[in-house]
Amino acid sequence: MLAVNGISVTYPDGNLALDSVSFAIGDNERVALIGANGAGKSTLLRAIVGLLPMSGEISVCGVKLSKQTASEIRKIIGIVFQNPDDQLFTMKVRDDIAFGPRNFGLSDEEAERLVDSALEQLNAVHLKERTPYKLSAGEKRIVGIAAILAMNPKVLLLDEPSSFQDPRSRRILIGTLRSLRQAQLVATHDLDLARSLCSRVIVLRDGRVRAEGPTDEILSDDGRLEEYGL
Repeated sequence: MLAVNGISVTYPDGNLALDSVSFAIGDNERVALIGANGAGKSTLLRAIVGLLPMSGEISVCGVKLSKQTASEIRKIIGIVFQNPDDQLFTMKVRDDIAFGPRNFGLSDEEAERLVDSALEQLNAVHLKERTPYKLSAGEKRIVGIAAILAMNPKVLLLDEPSSFQDPRSRRILIGTLRSLRQAQLVATHDLDLARSLCSRVIVLRDGRVRAEGPTDEILSDDGRLEEYGL
């Protein structure tokens, strides 16, 4: 489904943000990407969808990422950014969520159906007519996720999806992500979320994969978590 092979990213200031990162995610698999601040989690998610210059190879559903295939890759992969304000830009929630489907050439009626479906999945239909910039941080997060779900991607990349969520919203979010058929790579500091949602964990530190394995095995090793700043 998603194969990442030897990905390296160097920022203009010379900082090596990712160093030969490799892993794979199968169909319907949910994998947590954990690491302390600055480990490279957000950089990795952005690299996977071609938003950063990099070396190495990324393949999604058999399609290799390149300048020529980037638009196709972004139809297969949906990314929910850490800051929801990076995704929301219209005057109505419904229009933000409908933007992707309309860009894919769907009719207004089809886009509206997808808007309703995405909001229903997240128990957030009441936000449909709201103005995004007047929402709380947690509500913005939900709308950002709904905007990606409306495009029906095969792979979801989620950057700190539980941030800004109150306990009830967090429970709904976890239940929704569990119910989705898409493969998911979840970058998070929320180790309880990782334990509740994901079957496997990848640990990043200083831009490199330092550990990978079953969630219970990785998260029960207190010494390893302490070593990696978790």
